[in-house]
Amino acid sequence: MRNDGVIQKMEALIREYRMICAGDHIIAGVSGGADSLCLLLGLMELREVFGHQVSAVHVEHGIRGEESYRDAAFVRSFCGERGIECHICHCRVPEYARMHGMSEEEAGRELRYQAFFSEAEKYAGQQVKIAVAHHLGDQAETMLFHLARGTGIQGLTGMAPVRGAVIRPLLTADREEIEAYLAACGQEFCEDATNAMDAYSRNRIRHQAIPALKQVNRRAVQHMYQAAAQLREIHEYLKKQAGIAQERCCVIQAGSVQIQKEPFLQLDCVIQKEMVHQLLAALAGGGRNLTREHVSQVIGLFNRQNNRQVDLPGQLQAVRVYGGVEICTGKSAGHGTQEWESVRQDSDILGKEGRLDMEKLFSFRIRENFSGHMSQISKKKYTKCFDYDKIKAGFCVRNRQPGDYLVVDASGSRQKLKKYLVNEKVPVTERGQLLLLADGAHIMWVVGYRISSYYKVETHTRKILEVTFCGGEEDEGTDSGHDLRG
Repeated sequence: MRNDGVIQKMEALIREYRMICAGDHIIAGVSGGADSLCLLLGLMELREVFGHQVSAVHVEHGIRGEESYRDAAFVRSFCGERGIECHICHCRVPEYARMHGMSEEEAGRELRYQAFFSEAEKYAGQQVKIAVAHHLGDQAETMLFHLARGTGIQGLTGMAPVRGAVIRPLLTADREEIEAYLAACGQEFCEDATNAMDAYSRNRIRHQAIPALKQVNRRAVQHMYQAAAQLREIHEYLKKQAGIAQERCCVIQAGSVQIQKEPFLQLDCVIQKEMVHQLLAALAGGGRNLTREHVSQVIGLFNRQNNRQVDLPGQLQAVRVYGGVEICTGKSAGHGTQEWESVRQDSDILGKEGRLDMEKLFSFRIRENFSGHMSQISKKKYTKCFDYDKIKAGFCVRNRQPGDYLVVDASGSRQKLKKYLVNEKVPVTERGQLLLLADGAHIMWVVGYRISSYYKVETHTRKILEVTFCGGEEDEGTDSGHDLRG
């Protein structure tokens, strides 16, 4: 191995977090830049150590014109020369960003991960991991970016080495080591011209803040990585304690949570804040626009008169009620929307047993350490099982919305929900009333019909979300006619 310091760091991190096991299939996200080429070459070198297979996915974003196509051709040639299976995915980030009301950076990230997980569907029956090339400098940039925008402990935890099926084997290597490794290999790489532009916030952090910190201490980014790891442990503990506190303090209903005053005020201040933040994020569909001030406003209601209220992000309201504070979604607050919000996949609102009942309509259960025996998976029409780790944005129960789609086969083919309902001959008058389990615009389950092929439980699945529609027929029987319903 040439300049094997990077490879040794990769091997050590893989072992520490048990990222790779013998027989795993690793899909590497490869842009053609230095980081991703180092990742791919390192994974190839370590095959003899861990006994895994490697393939590559390159996402062409439709942004940089000929330069973008040049990078795709470079990656295709690089993989072809080494006998690495490679899939090139073309997408149009600007259009997607406009359609979904997000920045191009956010859209690009979402489309990349969609491509990675779509590729993973091709390897049914294998344990598949998605390897991305974030390194030590990326971790420091993420922490500083979150800190500058205003964040709490969670934002300072940075990027986890392992999150579900996503692994980051390069996270303890710095950019200088990566480039030195490629130089020793005599390997060229692509340069993205936008990386040099200080118009982007992350680029300013990379070009200005990080070098300044290294002048204070040359090991600044290593120390930030260590701090992030420690903060991650602390945050996991706080989440656990806040989850226990929810069981003592909260009454959960469809679209609302009531926090009971007496047990809540007995909690330590830090647990109060963490619990309220978790509840707001779960009900709002994410914590991006939530601040310390919003959490403080909710806690402040306990000392105010009944019926006092505050408006919160995500169309939430917090209202002082007899016995405590109730946090309501738009529907519960009287806006008349037909949406049954449940829980986000990254929250602890499910409670100790992983169960939640919503007006006796749905129950949810998390099953961990799935053995891979498909006989354990429900075939009932109104009880469905989903691969929990594939859930991206979080899940909620709602009616249909523009842009909804589902995956209809193992190859990842998408179909608009509208087209699916037409093909199934669902009456027009009934379509708006159908209940949908949704992960963003991706429909996980058309209740009473089918689930998206993307979320199907496979033998390599490790954590399962089991959902039962309690409003279905009591003797629901099993599915027939659609082999992807459950």
